[in-house]
Amino acid sequence: MIAFINGCAGLGTSRWAMDDAVYEEKYDDPYTGDDVDKAQRIMKQAIDARHVADRGGIYAGGAASDEPFALGAELGAFHYFGSFLETRGGIKGLAGTAEKDWFLGGDFGLRLQAPSRFTPFVGVGTFLGGNKHSVLAEDDHLDNDDDLSVDERGEREDVYSFLASVYPELGVHFWINGKTRLTAGAQYHLTTQGRSNDFWFFGVSLSFLEL
Repeated sequence: MIAFINGCAGLGTSRWAMDDAVYEEKYDDPYTGDDVDKAQRIMKQAIDARHVADRGGIYAGGAASDEPFALGAELGAFHYFGSFLETRGGIKGLAGTAEKDWFLGGDFGLRLQAPSRFTPFVGVGTFLGGNKHSVLAEDDHLDNDDDLSVDERGEREDVYSFLASVYPELGVHFWINGKTRLTAGAQYHLTTQGRSNDFWFFGVSLSFLEL
């Protein structure tokens, strides 16, 4: 409540996004109408996030899943087409509990949301990643380590694995100020490894409006 009141403070203007030049240019002039109209304008400004239209920035976040266990981190960029549709793309790393259960790749998505300071969103996305790990290769009749010896004890072979998924997602955005956004959401990944390996991914991220 205190933060909301502070966001509405000023001479007939909401102050929450005055750190952003686009918002400031739109709302900096005090309103001099009657009290009812002034209150309505202040309330509108206090939730208005249309200053993000056709702009973008960068984001960083983390996520986790419990079954199968996985941790994730992501760094990327986002862009708004208008003020309702957000696109994003980044580099995502996933790490699990076994040697082969880490993947590094790209994550891309679309989100639909209202242009307000606090808003739920719905989206879709896809992830494509890969890894390299080694496995025992003592009886494949090949010289896997190029030491001129075939199938010696402890010989190992490099194996490449890939993981692809598509997912719907749900979440909420909250603009802390005119340039910094906090996001919490959930994704359900449908993977190429079969339905038994599908998983929920719950995460948070911070985004920084730059352009």
